Amino acid sequence: MNNEILIQEKATEDCGRKKKHDCLVIFLVLIVTALVFSGSLALDWTNWDDDLLIYENRLVKEGTINEIFTKPADYNTYNPLVIISFALEWKLVKDAPFLYHLDNLLLHLLCTLLALLFFHRMGLSILWSGFAALLFGIHPMRVESVAWVTERKDLLYGFFCLAALLTYIHYIVSGKNKQLLLVFIFFVLSLLSKGQAVSLPFALILLDWYFKRKIDRKAIMEKVVFFTVSLITGLMGSTFFIKNVYITTDSRAIVNAFNFLEQIILGGYAYTVYILKSVFPYATSALYPLPTAFHIKHWAGAAIAVVIFFGALAVWRKCRFVTFGVLFFTFNIFLLLMPFLANESAFLNDHYTYIAYVGLFFVVAMGLQQLSEKVPKRFIANGLAMILLIIFCALTIKYIPVWKNSETLWTYIIEKYPGKIAIAYLNRGHYFYKNNQSDKALNDFNTAIEIDPEYPLAYLDRSSVYLDRNDIEKVLQDYNSYLGFLPPFYINGNVPNPLVSDVLGNRGVIYSKKGLYEKAVVDFELAIRLKPLNPINYLNRAYAYYSLGRLAEAKQDVLTARRMGAAIDPAFEKLLEL
Repeated sequence: MNNEILIQEKATEDCGRKKKHDCLVIFLVLIVTALVFSGSLALDWTNWDDDLLIYENRLVKEGTINEIFTKPADYNTYNPLVIISFALEWKLVKDAPFLYHLDNLLLHLLCTLLALLFFHRMGLSILWSGFAALLFGIHPMRVESVAWVTERKDLLYGFFCLAALLTYIHYIVSGKNKQLLLVFIFFVLSLLSKGQAVSLPFALILLDWYFKRKIDRKAIMEKVVFFTVSLITGLMGSTFFIKNVYITTDSRAIVNAFNFLEQIILGGYAYTVYILKSVFPYATSALYPLPTAFHIKHWAGAAIAVVIFFGALAVWRKCRFVTFGVLFFTFNIFLLLMPFLANESAFLNDHYTYIAYVGLFFVVAMGLQQLSEKVPKRFIANGLAMILLIIFCALTIKYIPVWKNSETLWTYIIEKYPGKIAIAYLNRGHYFYKNNQSDKALNDFNTAIEIDPEYPLAYLDRSSVYLDRNDIEKVLQDYNSYLGFLPPFYINGNVPNPLVSDVLGNRGVIYSKKGLYEKAVVDFELAIRLKPLNPINYLNRAYAYYSLGRLAEAKQDVLTARRMGAAIDPAFEKLLEL
């Protein structure tokens, strides 16, 4: 009896010691990750979508919950939970960036914790789970998702996605329907954070396979519900919640410069690059130069992608973890291999790998764990692990300050790829212009146009500098160039382009100043057609009508502007005798 008590006490003591050990590993992983990313707390805003999504976003400043969930936005993505998080922060601190960066870091730490628990449930020891979680937490490719406030999307989506995966493993073990319901809730929350979550049902199927769950009618019907929600979300995200969709006219854009087969080859190349950078992050950047011609590296990359994918399938019997990890990565990156189909400047974006890399880090950690179990090779496995972590820490700490503000971010990209990326010069020029450095801004706008003569926004931004200098002829030339590249209507002429409306209105004002009232009226008419609720265009057209002697039409426009709440110059009203 005494022996049984002693054995039980020893077991309890061992269990307690194990829990302390596990907690220590988790604590160290989170502390190291927090220290590595602590520099992100000193960062400011950038004009790389932070303005559009946060500090200039009406929904963040004053939008209601209903509007956030139902109103299409200018940024053409549907992530209401992200916008709600920004709105809550705005109520607390307005546009002070510290809290936004702190919340990004805290969310990343939560994701790192969930990743560690996921790795452990997948069969890694607590030490190698900690190693894999550190790969996830401190990898240089994580900087974009954490340091860039806009990419709160990755962090919220990642948190709910990892929570869903962990809960689903519990469901496979327990079979309790309440666990599956919780998985579904996490799945929906993930979708409301970022559309990339539509691939989660594939990961659930993959977990069924990995844990050798019987694929019966129940298992299939479960996934039908998930896939249906993914399909509905995808359709809604690409139709109702997309406000401005058009096919770019830029001949240099990938969708115009390469045929569909070549675009697939570029997708395969991206697949290989992402895998290579998971263990050898030789380059990190917010943007990479778009290919302008096919090179041998693109063909080689696509060929390697095919070899990796089918090679992973071939070893499923002997190396089940390899097959799982590569397929997990593939399912989560697949829809993002050709982002240029929707965004002409998107190619090889670092933040696309946030969840996808979980699969690859699992393969690396499991491979090293199995190597470490062979006593003569344990030193090699441990040494490789330490080298990777040290290198990743150093690269990440060095890269974070690049995101300090718009000037540092775009200067980094320009110095890395001089004369290659037009939008980098455009956005740095925009930063200079807002900070009253018009000469520097003009130089950057000119360079952006030299790199890409078919870049509409570069002409529009340059026109602002010329307008400040009252160089009306150059302003008019840039307006003409801008309007020559952008159609007044999106999607086969059915959806008005409000950006074109503003420029047409501005050009109409210039025509009026030059006495070209007929041309001015034509511009105002189209501007009003594209954006009928802008009273300024009605007032400007009224002045042009008045100058042409068309008093009745001028009066009608003034009355329309008045009904919209516009302030009417009393002298103008008197002229029209209203």
